[in-house]
Amino acid sequence: MAIATGSRSRLIAGRLMLVSALALALSLAFAGAASAQTAFQANVAGTGTPRGCSNGATLCGTANIAGHSTANWNWFVTGVTPVQTSCGTTYTATVDFTLASDGSTLALNESGYICAPGKDAIGFFAEGPMALGHPNYPHGTWTVDTADSTGQFAGLGGSGTDDLQSAGGQVSGSYIGTLG
Repeated sequence: MAIATGSRSRLIAGRLMLVSALALALSLAFAGAASAQTAFQANVAGTGTPRGCSNGATLCGTANIAGHSTANWNWFVTGVTPVQTSCGTTYTATVDFTLASDGSTLALNESGYICAPGKDAIGFFAEGPMALGHPNYPHGTWTVDTADSTGQFAGLGGSGTDDLQSAGGQVSGSYIGTLG
């Protein structure tokens, strides 16, 4: 049985429309998933002592989180591999931001490297934990710890980077990335 030329054209056109509609729906679905990511930025400022903060954090202070206002910030070092070069020491840390408005907590797992002045950063390493007054510059990458994040941050994933500056017991820096 032969199919008329007009019927074949309509069949092909119908299939092309179906494929085009499917392609459009898939592209919109992926665009929706991508737009679910939101920018994250936090500026931190605080202090540290050779013995750490009263809650056990290595560094602590306050943060201004874009879109969320103020928070408490805590940086807990969980591991250090010292290398006596200006940027060779690596670290791991956990970080938490607790919103002042409702107590929601954003928990992060972080790792990176620490730079210190001088070719071999000898001033920093000579004094060990008492080297707090010597400048150092942690540079890290982080991912959200979904198990420990609560409230407004519950169930969110995400990742980003941070740059901190510490000297004389004072610390400041910024975290940037995406949450979603």
